[in-house]
Amino acid sequence: MTQSNFGDPTQFEITEITIDDQDVRGIFFAISIYENIYSPVITGSIIIIDSDGAGFIEENRIEFIEPIEFSFKNAKGDTLNFKGVLNELRNEVIKDSIKFYTLGFTSEAVRKNEQTFMTGAFKNSKPRDIVSEMAEKLGGNIQNSSAGGTPMNYISSRRRPCDVIKYVLTHGVSDRSEASNQEETKAEEAKGTTGFLFWETLDGFRFDTIDNVVAGEVGTPHKDFSLRLANRNLSMEEQMNSIVSCEFKQIGDFQTKLRSGAFGAVNISFDMDTGEYKEYKFYNEQNMTEKQKKALPIQDAVTRYFSKPISNQKFMPPNACTPSQPNTGDQSRKYLNQNAGRQNTFSDQTGELTLYPQFDFRAGDPFECKISQVKDEKAEGGYDRKHSGRYIIQQVGHHFFQDGKAYTKIKTIRSTIQQDDASSTKS
Repeated sequence: MTQSNFGDPTQFEITEITIDDQDVRGIFFAISIYENIYSPVITGSIIIIDSDGAGFIEENRIEFIEPIEFSFKNAKGDTLNFKGVLNELRNEVIKDSIKFYTLGFTSEAVRKNEQTFMTGAFKNSKPRDIVSEMAEKLGGNIQNSSAGGTPMNYISSRRRPCDVIKYVLTHGVSDRSEASNQEETKAEEAKGTTGFLFWETLDGFRFDTIDNVVAGEVGTPHKDFSLRLANRNLSMEEQMNSIVSCEFKQIGDFQTKLRSGAFGAVNISFDMDTGEYKEYKFYNEQNMTEKQKKALPIQDAVTRYFSKPISNQKFMPPNACTPSQPNTGDQSRKYLNQNAGRQNTFSDQTGELTLYPQFDFRAGDPFECKISQVKDEKAEGGYDRKHSGRYIIQQVGHHFFQDGKAYTKIKTIRSTIQQDDASSTKS
């Protein structure tokens, strides 16, 4: 990492900003770029200042679909590089003889997705293998994924790559999901959790189980960040590791989790092949705190009913001599309750933190911080235990301005069992 000779941690150096291979550094007003673990593509916007008349837009006949590239360097010497395409004119404001254009842009994966249709069938393919093929269709590769998953069957039916990925994320089964299958009884039990995430970063595509993401096993950890009450007389390195501001918009929503079946639900499953009727009860004890278990004890743990007929034989030839193994052709008994239980306990707490420009941050990375606490006659000072500790970065937003200042804003999340500093590393 090369150190830059900046006197302020907000400063950045513009290496390149081009639209349709034309240099626009002189007319750029602001740029924002976003990664999000719930988005398969990178998005952003650029505001440019132009004259009302024969300006850049008119002279170059910009249609807002041209390629865009930019590159910046921060005070630590880290660089941010992006290459994508304009997608829209979001806003146009005229003030005196000056025009402000807000242009939306995306990564090139968006274009590739709209131009590609899948027609093949996946037979006994692991979720990672299916998603990996879709990532190649989008023009990239999955980076360092440890997820595999239980083999599944799927017919793509002329769906776009992102549609195929979306199906796999919610219908794929991880190795931690279970469903019993007893004879001569309708009462069954669903256990464990499942669910996957796929998103794009500046380094490439990422794919993994939600369990691995919440455990902090995906991405690069970022440690030793602090919200200090006084930032004077600090070195540049200490300033770069400072939190400018933070807010926590939501911590918990027990009622919504009950309604979604996050902690307890029943899947009514009727087998269309055999005529069997089953009720799979799910109690998500592993993702509940002790207080939550008292608020929803196991005897009362049915807050949602799912109903789905299954056809486990649908991928077998009509004259097959042997039936399919349970939960192969149709895996809804292993993903329906379990996916609801994992998706709805994943982001129990949400926060927003503003940092000095951090170009090595990626969505999905673990982030550890200490939040200072005021010392007075009623408080001992030190750190706020409720908000300090480890988080997962849900979204990274880099913001650059014409005055030479930049900030990185991150959205952070914790699961239901990560309630404070001490429990923030639980998974």
